[in-house]
Amino acid sequence: MSYALGMRIKELRSKHKISQEQMAKVLDTTRQRYSRIENGQVDISFVMIKKIADFLGVSTSEITSVEEERKELVTLFRERSSSEDTIASVAKIEEILKVFHAHEKLYYQMKVRDDFVD
Repeated sequence: MSYALGMRIKELRSKHKISQEQMAKVLDTTRQRYSRIENGQVDISFVMIKKIADFLGVSTSEITSVEEERKELVTLFRERSSSEDTIASVAKIEEILKVFHAHEKLYYQMKVRDDFVD
């Protein structure tokens, strides 16, 4: 299972002020196994995702969409920030990368132009 999916489940659980023990009971598993789910150390079935979603009152896509969103950059911050801090940091990095890419593109356009002038 991906770390991003586990983090999303943890984020939603924390947001709803539910303990790992409560979630483990709902899923009919141990707290230790549930913790490994949140840490991305074990696989989780769709049935289990559906149980989590139903218990939290969210759609399954609200949990699974994280797989498509920013997962590579988010995992860089996995142990150092809260989820809000992580999202803000990722947004800032993406903004910096866009500016860098624009400058890089401009650099190569100018280089090509200068090569034609010489």
